[in-house]
Amino acid sequence: MATARIELPPKLLPVFTGEADVRGAWGGRGSGKTRSFAKMTAVRAYMWDMANRRGIILCGRQFMNSLDDSSMEEVKAAIRSEPWLLAHFDIGEKYIRTKSGRISYKFAGLDRSLDSIKSKSRILLCWVDEAEPVTEEAWVKLIPTLREEDSELWVTWNPESKRSATHKRLREGRPDPRVKVVEINWRDNPWFPDVLERTRQRDKTDRLDKYDHIWEGAFATVFDGAYYVKELIEARDQRRIGKVAADPQLPVHTAWDLGIGDSTAIWFFQVIGSEVRVIDFYENHGVGLPHYAGVLKAKGYTYATDWVPHDAKVKELGTGRTRVETLRELGRNPRLVPNHKVMDGINAVRETLKRCWFDEARTEYGLDALRQYRSEYDEKALVFDDKPLHDWTSHAADAFRYLAMAWKEMAPAAPKPPPKDHHVLEVKDGVLTSNMSVMEIINMKKRKREANG
Repeated sequence: MATARIELPPKLLPVFTGEADVRGAWGGRGSGKTRSFAKMTAVRAYMWDMANRRGIILCGRQFMNSLDDSSMEEVKAAIRSEPWLLAHFDIGEKYIRTKSGRISYKFAGLDRSLDSIKSKSRILLCWVDEAEPVTEEAWVKLIPTLREEDSELWVTWNPESKRSATHKRLREGRPDPRVKVVEINWRDNPWFPDVLERTRQRDKTDRLDKYDHIWEGAFATVFDGAYYVKELIEARDQRRIGKVAADPQLPVHTAWDLGIGDSTAIWFFQVIGSEVRVIDFYENHGVGLPHYAGVLKAKGYTYATDWVPHDAKVKELGTGRTRVETLRELGRNPRLVPNHKVMDGINAVRETLKRCWFDEARTEYGLDALRQYRSEYDEKALVFDDKPLHDWTSHAADAFRYLAMAWKEMAPAAPKPPPKDHHVLEVKDGVLTSNMSVMEIINMKKRKREANG
């Protein structure tokens, strides 16, 4: 019986040894994790094919506009690197399958294709590459599609945020012997190429602010394409992010991003003159409006207006009522934010952030979302689009956009100047002052006598 030799970075050997429901690896550039997982999908396809199994290997990414955005080329390169694998596969321009036709690859974007993925039969293996932006909602829908008794989920990613759904699921969950996930970076790759080493050394000198994230698998602190980096750095430098207590003499307003089967995010704020005091934040998913009404009540603030998106007036199919109506029944005071273009809202946020004070402890999650909220990147054109990237940051960012469009409505009106013939006396610093000269007062009284006859 012939034996094939498969070379993998030693750190990945425990990942692919024994039984598991989930196998994964996270870390920086140059670790070899993507190529290794691509090769192992082909190894599994070979083994299933030889056992006369039929099924699909699904390769997913959160965003995939075309096959050019998929893992297809990585899988092809991995197969071609092993002559014994290449001899077993039929590789076309837009497909990969075993020559028997029993095992085939499918490639899909989770943001657009989840419903169709659910209908795919006999998924033996699902590999999600570049999994950092995968949302909790996507994970919830994806995992039940793995219905075969021995089917597995494989995940590879370069971490950006401890708030991401991928991080929470695979690095913060309870220890599970059937979840085999390891950290792997460039130094763990025995075949780390010289050209990448030269790039790494340059980045260590020229891009030190991003080096740890790119090469060492650390969380990102600076984000390309982020909308509000400048304004939030300015707020930090001006000490407008720290401890901000609610003023008990003023009402608290809220701004909501209302999700349907999705996350709902709520900012709590007070308006003091031209300042916006952002005192709290809350986000959750998978619960109804009564839950959020209960959370708000428990916080104990004295509330005024709940600003909600303009589509909250649309009737829901399940209840026949609008979410505005439901909120009113729950004792809330919803008011619609006027419909607006997203970029107009983003520009409004940029201006509003210049007036904001944040309670850092209570708004930590929301602040992280604002820092990381960014535009999509066009891999072909190598530019950032004017369209925001939809990920875990979106709900908090959208809710703050509604805050930015609404807060001026909450500002106290400027005092009106006194009428022309209205005499005002004030005592300031022990001195009696008047808004009129002696002659103006005499003339005013003369005009009143003449008017009265």
